[in-house]
Amino acid sequence: MKFRALGTLAVSLALLTGCGLAPQQPSDAHLRAPEKSVEGSIPPPVQVAPLLPEPKPTTRAETYSVVVHSVPVQDLLFALARDAKVQIDINSDVTGNVTLNAIDQTLPQLLERIARQVDMRYEVRGNTLVIQRDTPVLRIYRIDYVNLSREGGVDGSLSSQVTGTVTTGGASGGSGGNQSNTTTTIKAKSDNKFWESLEKNVQEILRETDKILPAAGTAAPAAVKPAAGAQPAQVASTSPGTIYREASSVIVNKEASVITVRATSRQHEKIQEFLDQVMVNAHRQVQIEATIVEVQLSSNYQRGIDWQILSSSSPWRGSGQSSGNFPFNQRNTGGLTIGYLSGSISVNIRLLEQFGDIRVISSPTISAINNQIAVLKVVDNLVYFEVASSVSQQANAGAVTATTTTPRTVPVGFMMGVVPQISEAGAISLLVRPSISRLVRFVSDPNPDLRRVGAGDPIPNLVPEIQTREMESVLRLQDGQVAVLGGLMQDDSRSNEGAIPGVRKVPVLGELFAQRDDTSVKSELVIFLRATIIRDPSIEGDYRGYRTYLPDDDFFKKPNPQQAAPPVPPRGMEQSKP
Repeated sequence: MKFRALGTLAVSLALLTGCGLAPQQPSDAHLRAPEKSVEGSIPPPVQVAPLLPEPKPTTRAETYSVVVHSVPVQDLLFALARDAKVQIDINSDVTGNVTLNAIDQTLPQLLERIARQVDMRYEVRGNTLVIQRDTPVLRIYRIDYVNLSREGGVDGSLSSQVTGTVTTGGASGGSGGNQSNTTTTIKAKSDNKFWESLEKNVQEILRETDKILPAAGTAAPAAVKPAAGAQPAQVASTSPGTIYREASSVIVNKEASVITVRATSRQHEKIQEFLDQVMVNAHRQVQIEATIVEVQLSSNYQRGIDWQILSSSSPWRGSGQSSGNFPFNQRNTGGLTIGYLSGSISVNIRLLEQFGDIRVISSPTISAINNQIAVLKVVDNLVYFEVASSVSQQANAGAVTATTTTPRTVPVGFMMGVVPQISEAGAISLLVRPSISRLVRFVSDPNPDLRRVGAGDPIPNLVPEIQTREMESVLRLQDGQVAVLGGLMQDDSRSNEGAIPGVRKVPVLGELFAQRDDTSVKSELVIFLRATIIRDPSIEGDYRGYRTYLPDDDFFKKPNPQQAAPPVPPRGMEQSKP
């Protein structure tokens, strides 16, 4: 009985389980909450090149064949206009004959060839071809160049003088002397007068191709009245001299960068060709990177830097314009050295560490226009005073001393002047003159007037003693090549003394307890110059490497963290708001 009840219960549970509802799947048309996506970096935008429009079909230009011999130009032009089905106007002063053999040429090509044989010019006004005599007309040329006239140069001189005097005594007494002077002077001058030269050049072009046009209206020949007794054969007729006028002229307006020229069409073609070439050359630009390094030579290289070792250590041995060897002289140590390298300046500087301790004095960068002087100057102006005194006698006051003090300055630091010239092939010629000066010491002015005014105790007036190291050279580089100027060596003696305080001044004993160290340091100055032609002077072009150093568009919108906050007034002093 019990087993029957359990069986019935099990069957009932099975039936109830089978009647349970199955889970329903929602329809695809139902609205669902968006699933949370995992945050990640935004992918960069896809750069899709714009699709260029399909090229439109162009009609082939009509060509003509013309074979004529000594045909009047007006008849030929009318025939061409009739065949080309164009309207034409011809001025009556267009004359001359044309001989031509042209096969399958367009109408503009035929007109150009005809204009070379007769004095004419043509232009299209609407649907009409107008033929005129080639008389001078005005045309305006825009010259994009700064209104500037510069003069500069560098001077260097070396002089020595030896003078001797011999005096002999005696009744007759006498003296003799000798003198020897040696002077070496180098002067380099650069004048850049762009507008003056341009005006003169255009005038010279017009003078060479100018047409001397006879003035309108020439008097008829006049008969000469025969003199008394003259034979009929001696009677001649003369005409007055033909009057001529200058056809061309040039008007230059520097402030507006405009040149107005009155000339013929052929002369305008020559002038346009000349101006295009001038502006291409004048707008060439070069960037010059200079790095001045002082190498404190080690004991193994007291003769100077061995450039052959540097050449073998450099991964850019030779350049694309050399034969593979480092173009320095065989005498590779000591003296003035000029050579060329390729590659990075910083890598070449690190290679100098094998010769001693290096110190970069300056590393300027400057850009210069073709044939324009560029000057870079980073100096400290030391001030000293030039003192002059004069004594004058006054009626009531006696001797009166007047002292005049004039301030003078002397620059100490780095200066460099560069004049670049960039050729069409990419070669760069540089006139470079780097100069480095430093203060050695101050010396006292030995002016006797200072002692006289100071009544025996001279007035101190210290004048700086300056040491200058400079060189001047004309270099020729290729684009991106590095020039090395070295060999300027210097000996610096240093003395260090040490002693026990109070004992040093004791005679003899002070020397026993003193210590003195004399050292001599030899250093060599090396100058690296790298010239790079700037073909696109924009932040998107050759100056894109300096983009990170320039402010962006939001620079002035951002708060300035260094700007001080406005002061907070003390409690009770706040202004009441209305």
